[in-house]
Amino acid sequence: MSVTPFPHLDHAETIRDLARRLVGPAEPESWRDHLRALVRPLQEAFAAHRAATEGDHGLYAEVVLDAPRLANTVDGLVAEHHVIGSAMERLAAVASEVSPDAEALRREAIEVLDGLAQHGQRDSDLVYEAYATDLGGE
Repeated sequence: MSVTPFPHLDHAETIRDLARRLVGPAEPESWRDHLRALVRPLQEAFAAHRAATEGDHGLYAEVVLDAPRLANTVDGLVAEHHVIGSAMERLAAVASEVSPDAEALRREAIEVLDGLAQHGQRDSDLVYEAYATDLGGE
């Protein structure tokens, strides 16, 4: 089985670009404008991830079917989707302000990136636990 928890890796560059911008100096307008431009593609990538993982035909349903013992883990991952989605909404709200506070924008973006990184790792762990372990892994 070849399953990628984040199937739209073409958006990985958006995440990397956002991370690079966050560690740089908060230049007045160009910095904010660039961060603003990254919010929509990031939201679209996360929506695609949710569509690929949730629902009756998503990755999570397949995992639970193949490894029912992981149902609680899947429930936790779905709950994380809601938390990350809310963080993205807060980021979008701050980014849409006429003159967003640079530190508030940075703080919200870091929260989103941290949530995505942790969630991505847990998604990978889920797939490993469901398939690599059952198929003769360690």
